[in-house]
Amino acid sequence: MDASDGRSRRAERSRQVTRSRILDESRRVLRSGTIHDLTVQSIAGELSLSRVTIYKYFPTVQDILQALSNETKGLIINNLPDVPATDRGYLEAFVSLALEVFLGDSLLVRNLVLATEMGNSLSGWFRGDLEELLKDVVGRLDPELRPVSSDPAHSARVMVTYFRGALYGWAAGFIDDETFALEVRRASTLTSTAT
Repeated sequence: MDASDGRSRRAERSRQVTRSRILDESRRVLRSGTIHDLTVQSIAGELSLSRVTIYKYFPTVQDILQALSNETKGLIINNLPDVPATDRGYLEAFVSLALEVFLGDSLLVRNLVLATEMGNSLSGWFRGDLEELLKDVVGRLDPELRPVSSDPAHSARVMVTYFRGALYGWAAGFIDDETFALEVRRASTLTSTAT
């Protein structure tokens, strides 16, 4: 083994540790406050790092929010249910997994959702990507098992619209975790758009 290879691996490990420390501190701040409390200066001070070091890893606070959002999204995408996607149980398992992730770190996820609505990050995660994912999930179901409509695009749009209402109400603190879970489950079982 070449000495420069060893130095390169140590330097990479050091970079990964520093990046993780920055994200861990960002999570701590968001769990105990709001996105307005998350500043490069506060992170740098808490970790005894320079602001330049923070900027090297995350040029903006929005980049930190994006990284945290990607981690949260990854917890769902990388753990999709082990149920055939054509089975109605897949949608139920998907909803249960999403709720487990969202409610498992409620304070963090609420802040990430609010950051989205305030235009600070997440590049549309709760907009286009979720709708496309649900369209794919619903499209794999037999048409008679699809919520709302036999058209997967329409079904996904209605479900996501209902879900967003619950999501933003929850993120803003208007509904509690239990009510949010109930409304998210309701979004996945809608049977009609008429009231």
